[in-house]
Amino acid sequence: MDPTSVLLVLVAIVAAAMAAGLVIRARRGRVTAVSDGRRDARLVVPGSDLTLVQLSSPVCSACGVMRRVTEEIAAGDAALGRRELDVTEHPDLARDHAVMSTPTILLVDAAGAVRSRIIGAAKPADVRTAIAEARAAVEVAA
Repeated sequence: MDPTSVLLVLVAIVAAAMAAGLVIRARRGRVTAVSDGRRDARLVVPGSDLTLVQLSSPVCSACGVMRRVTEEIAAGDAALGRRELDVTEHPDLARDHAVMSTPTILLVDAAGAVRSRIIGAAKPADVRTAIAEARAAVEVAA
């Protein structure tokens, strides 16, 4: 095999590995801490210290998965509220919170401040970690 062919094969292998890594990364939920100081009372479930707000759409395949995850987590935590909003019915919320894909989950404190944003399908452990971190941030701020 000549050196050019070997080089082309190696480049193809590296490109395939990078593409596979990007696909895997894109399918996992990304959790981002947010602290822009804005408040949105429309998102809060009254009586909850934190609210999981899932912004979904009718054509979203991962929304059902995240619905089950957030329902299970909220069912086991009396202080955690949960609501799901369809971005086609609430385009103002999607615009105000820069929602570019669904599912997007906003973790909102009792004052309406968004503490975390989860984009895409996330593991339950990642959602629980985001909740714990948001509660810690609320306690520090208080």
